[in-house]
Amino acid sequence: MRIKSSQIIYSEHGYDECFEYKTGMGRVPDGIAIGYEVDASNGYNDNPCVELILFEDIKYSKYDHDYWDNYELEHDINRIILP
Repeated sequence: MRIKSSQIIYSEHGYDECFEYKTGMGRVPDGIAIGYEVDASNGYNDNPCVELILFEDIKYSKYDHDYWDNYELEHDINRIILP
């Protein structure tokens, strides 16, 4: 199978579904490729049907962007908290 660059889908925080690594390494960072699109039309009509195939190490997250934004903020070792 040959994949063109136009078929690659990237993670865009706040604009799409939330994706995370299956290994438990957290949310897929913004701008990282998560999968590719393929033509999934059945040939019976003229309507294009595109299917997103995620890379094998990535899954849809059960959490939304607000959860991940807060999680990453709380675990940011460079964050300075002023009393």
